[in-house]
Amino acid sequence: MINNEQRFALHTISNSTNLTFDRYAYSRYKYGDSIQAEKFGDELFTGFLDKYRDFLLSLNQQLVAMSSPRGVIPPAVYYIFQTFFKKLNRFLQSNGREPAVEHTIHRIGTIAEDYSILSKRERLDRLIDERYSIDRHALTNKFLLFVDDIRITGKADYPIQVVGYIFTPRSFFLFTGIHEMNIIRLLQTSNIHNSRLFIYYAQLINDQIPTSFEYELNRCAIYNLDQLLKIIHNPLTTFQINTRILKEILRSNSSELDHFLQSISTDLMSQLYHACFACNYQTIEIFADTLEYLHRCLEQRQNAK
Repeated sequence: MINNEQRFALHTISNSTNLTFDRYAYSRYKYGDSIQAEKFGDELFTGFLDKYRDFLLSLNQQLVAMSSPRGVIPPAVYYIFQTFFKKLNRFLQSNGREPAVEHTIHRIGTIAEDYSILSKRERLDRLIDERYSIDRHALTNKFLLFVDDIRITGKADYPIQVVGYIFTPRSFFLFTGIHEMNIIRLLQTSNIHNSRLFIYYAQLINDQIPTSFEYELNRCAIYNLDQLLKIIHNPLTTFQINTRILKEILRSNSSELDHFLQSISTDLMSQLYHACFACNYQTIEIFADTLEYLHRCLEQRQNAK
């Protein structure tokens, strides 16, 4: 079933040093740059429309569009999704078609690590910790679109067992992206058999490129909190909080964190603090001390007013 999935990727990556998109803009998008998120969302829809215009105009089902699984605080890709979804509905409505509906895959639980730095084996091992939920009743007779920013694949040289499913090395020689695999598992266990399409801004197709490439891509422009401040203080963009940013802050060392907190407004500090609780990061042991320190700094700032 996995090998038969329908996918569209605007960019394919076969050479890690020769990309067809701006790697530094991509890094800024991952760390909250609204301009880049909107730009990528626009590019993604334009490329998608070039290939699927006739399909969109002839489809006799309503579209349901979903971003990467999320909790209260979204991952960065949700901001790409917002632009993509807006432009999709503008196209549908201007052509007399029924508008698409947004739906949410709810993420239950999270991991403390930066997912992009994990090895292929570690990513697969974390799969058991990923839990999603979806309302299947809203999907009856709908065509499903799943939107994500990047799909990383690679070889599996050992059997993979996931909640009752076993994928052998032979059948899983080129395993699907982990997030996509989780969504497929969710659909199967939820008895959802709708036609669907996975849509990506970029897809890594060379399995000789290590999965650490994703980490390098994410951080090539924003490699510390000082670089993040450049996005926050850029008057031309709106800073968008996402889960990656929160984890980056909570994993930072004390001196870097102090400088960062001294350089942002009380209002933003409060937003970041409460966003961490919205993600239940207070339940992750390695984040507890930093979160408590953030709380003390926020109280001191507020009391000083």
